[in-house]
Amino acid sequence: MKELTICLLVLAGLCSCSTKKQSIDFVTLQASEFNSAPFDLPSGQIPASKKHAHDSCMGFSFDANAVLIRTRDTFFIGSVVNRQSLAVIHRSNELGLTQKQLISQYNVISEPCYEKKVLNFPLRSTFGENFSLRLPGADESTNRKINEVLQTSVIDEIESGPWVYIDMKDALKNILDTVKSHDGLRYKSAALDSANMVLTSLEAVTYLTFVIHTKDEISPSLQAVLKSEPFVPFPQATFTIQLFYTNSKEIKMAVNGFFPAAGQFMRVITK
Repeated sequence: MKELTICLLVLAGLCSCSTKKQSIDFVTLQASEFNSAPFDLPSGQIPASKKHAHDSCMGFSFDANAVLIRTRDTFFIGSVVNRQSLAVIHRSNELGLTQKQLISQYNVISEPCYEKKVLNFPLRSTFGENFSLRLPGADESTNRKINEVLQTSVIDEIESGPWVYIDMKDALKNILDTVKSHDGLRYKSAALDSANMVLTSLEAVTYLTFVIHTKDEISPSLQAVLKSEPFVPFPQATFTIQLFYTNSKEIKMAVNGFFPAAGQFMRVITK
């Protein structure tokens, strides 16, 4: 009888081990472990100024292995991304939860801080070589003039508004440990693929004001439009732009939206 009891206990232990549920965990990736080259920014004061503004406002530094993300990059928090091609394999909206439900589970820290920095870099380095605007109600000549200003001018100063830090590791762990939907399981499988990684945290600024010094004096027709402080539509953008006239060789461009500044990619594993 004693021997039977021991056998039963051993079998129970074996069964318990075999049915032990695996849990999601995260492993930090260094920049050398994925194709980080597209995130590289020119050396100098742009990354340093961005980092200093963040650290000053938030009271803590970027994640140690965070990569600087520019406005025109298309990675969103929760994206499963191939480590070499950087192709987005899956997005967090495939987990079967609404954006509101997801955000409610994120760790979010926001600080209403404002920082001014002298930068001296081309506007196109932030918004891309093809960045252009069309002023509402303006003729072709005036629209051409505003874009000539943007293409040839230098940003003398930038004022950053509130910063926000978003971390989704805990939320993603809870979701993937219990997910049962077809799309959710596909997301989980891709996240666990060693060829991929997940953007688990994001730090962004929500309001930016650019002080732009023009190469030549602003024409009277363009001055008239700028003095009306126009809001400028920007198709398919998640931000709004408003222009302000300061003087004949300076304008301000206020941009309100969500602008990623840094993010952390991690590997997803089971333990």
